[in-house]
Amino acid sequence: MTPTSRPCAERNCPGAVDQDGFCRLWGHPCDGGPPGADPQPPSLVVRPSPSSVIRPSSMVRPSSSSVVPQPSSRVPRPVPVPSREPWRPRARPWESPALIPPTRARDPLEAVLSQAVVPEHSRYCPQTTCRRRVPRVSGYCPNCGSRYSFTPPLAKGDVRAGRYRIEGCLGHGGVGWVFLARDEDMDGSWRVLKGQRNPEDREAAAAFVGERQALIALNHPRIVTITHALRPESDSDVGYLVMEYVNGGTLEDARRTIGPDGGPSAVDVPQALGYGVQILDAFEYLHDQGWLYCDLKPENVMLIGGYGPDGPLKLVDFGAARRTDNTVSPPWGTAGFEAPEVQRLGPAGPSVRSDVYTVGRTLAALTLAVSSADLRPLPVGQDLLRLPLPAPLDPFARLLARATAVEPDERFGSAAEMREQVRGVRRQVRSAADGIPRPTRSTLFSPAACAFALHADVDALDVVEIVLGLPMPLVDGNDPAAGFLASLSLAEPAELIALLGAAPEHTAEVTYRMVRAYLAAGRADEAGPLLAGIPDDRRDWSLWWHQGLVALVGADGAAARDLFGRVYGWLPGEVSARLAYAVACEVAGDHPTAAAHYRGVWETDQGVVAAAFGLARCLFVIEGPRAAATVLLTVPESSRASTVAATCAVRMLLEAPEDGHRLDAAIDAAAVVEKLPPFAERDLVEAHILRIALGSDLADGRYADRRLFGHRLDPDILRRVFERTCRSLAGHTGDRRERIALVDLANAHRPVTWW
Repeated sequence: MTPTSRPCAERNCPGAVDQDGFCRLWGHPCDGGPPGADPQPPSLVVRPSPSSVIRPSSMVRPSSSSVVPQPSSRVPRPVPVPSREPWRPRARPWESPALIPPTRARDPLEAVLSQAVVPEHSRYCPQTTCRRRVPRVSGYCPNCGSRYSFTPPLAKGDVRAGRYRIEGCLGHGGVGWVFLARDEDMDGSWRVLKGQRNPEDREAAAAFVGERQALIALNHPRIVTITHALRPESDSDVGYLVMEYVNGGTLEDARRTIGPDGGPSAVDVPQALGYGVQILDAFEYLHDQGWLYCDLKPENVMLIGGYGPDGPLKLVDFGAARRTDNTVSPPWGTAGFEAPEVQRLGPAGPSVRSDVYTVGRTLAALTLAVSSADLRPLPVGQDLLRLPLPAPLDPFARLLARATAVEPDERFGSAAEMREQVRGVRRQVRSAADGIPRPTRSTLFSPAACAFALHADVDALDVVEIVLGLPMPLVDGNDPAAGFLASLSLAEPAELIALLGAAPEHTAEVTYRMVRAYLAAGRADEAGPLLAGIPDDRRDWSLWWHQGLVALVGADGAAARDLFGRVYGWLPGEVSARLAYAVACEVAGDHPTAAAHYRGVWETDQGVVAAAFGLARCLFVIEGPRAAATVLLTVPESSRASTVAATCAVRMLLEAPEDGHRLDAAIDAAAVVEKLPPFAERDLVEAHILRIALGSDLADGRYADRRLFGHRLDPDILRRVFERTCRSLAGHTGDRRERIALVDLANAHRPVTWW
């Protein structure tokens, strides 16, 4: 017996619910509901002030993909509470992403719509006190009698302001019709005219005026520019904005055909992050000018044609833009992209941090879903970390988690701050994908060699050495004691503690420096109490960092992991934060997690040689000595730790079981050793490698053309080389027993001869 499908309970969604509890039309989870419940797809909504009657908007998406507006309601819509249950996707679009190809420059007339009519499901009465659905394209509302029209007010051949000749309709944006025109006073240059869609829609009229005011004052290469503002020519007419024509397509349009079957697809994460950097550039400018964008989504970002896949873009459709000090006008936004406080607070909700939220949701829509319509089921904030994303995308997941945090104070404080982390995350994700390191100097951490724990002994970690070797947060220049701290010279811990005790002002930065001095002096029990006086509600990642250092020295691996995890989540683009988190995971005994993050750091910056040794230690536990040795052999010869790495790798190979690849690894190790400058243990390392070779099957045809220290892989030849090496070592050792053992080893391996 086939079960009967039930209607979706989500407001205004016309879909039905499948057996798994998901809406078949829009894909969001649904617990069902009474028959006839009004369904609702992701829509562009307006949030009136709490003091007024809350009614939804009639705004629709631009271009041909229109959106159903919300129905009339005289009660506020309940604020959604994020579920703590992990979202279980039926598909994983991020596992098969695609690159958006270069956008081609096309004939502008190709973008003209053949039939420009607002679809029936998007037609609502323009009166804010009514908002009933109206059945016809134009006429009078059967409920309140208001006049309405959902047809373009301009036709091909119409001329506005005596110079702009209309060529056709490009679509209907959030608050107005969009037309393609030629400027006859500028040799027929292409222009775009945007006017209000319905003169009777007072909310749309207010938004249109706001857009005009915003665009006139703005001048940025990532923002569409306005060239003229046309006033209404009659009482029934509307004003128009004249804007530059951006030859290209939106991000949403660009990804609709990039899938393997010619359909939509999730976008490659590094490519999407590159777009994010440009968007945040524009947002930083907007915020500096006192404006909020409020309605970022892939449909409002245009890729300029004629450039490469990472080419320039522009923000378009400023209908929702508002001044940062505007706490009166109803905010406009798109469901699924809009920050929760905007839904909850109305005009008081929009802020720089709510704009940051829309950037995070836009990146999520591009990379974690095949279309923006599939965004709403995706979790936000820390719930995002429950998605089964692959380990190389962990920094990206943490970036999105902070950008879309439910509490505004948990998000990035500015577009510039987020942009810096986006760049760092992009470097990490790209390096994990192509194996090319992309080191950079941090603006938050001191440069450090990170040459600590340079060994492969899992049980011999010196946490004090680690604490002193980790990069340290730079002193906050706004701290009153910053100048005093800069004047301090290198000193012994005891002397430094005395100097810090005489500081003119005991600020947070002085406390942090004193904590590190106490840890270096071996007085860890006195370091922890110093941090108790700093309030944790400041969301100060430097405080978490130093609490983590104290936890590491105190052998509290779980607490250190939690604290450094908070720092890493706050600064996902910083490899120093990720390195500290990897160390904490290793100390806590979670070698698989530590290995994943050590690998991410090492792939991004091979100057952080501690990450290579940490990864080797973890792989030794997880996979065995050969996997660990392979990592150490990737330490570049330019590194000061290359000799130590090669020595550790060879010793690991001696302990590796015979798996058919030991000789390959030994030959690779020999090639590394040959490139190193002379070092004291070279004969010993060569002897180890030669023993591995002599214990392998040298008759295997795969090695016919291979060389070991310049010699053919002939048993007799390698025995003679090994004999000479052992005798050389015996001649340089002062230990009689060791010398006798080396001579015996040389005699045991020398080839059999008649003399």
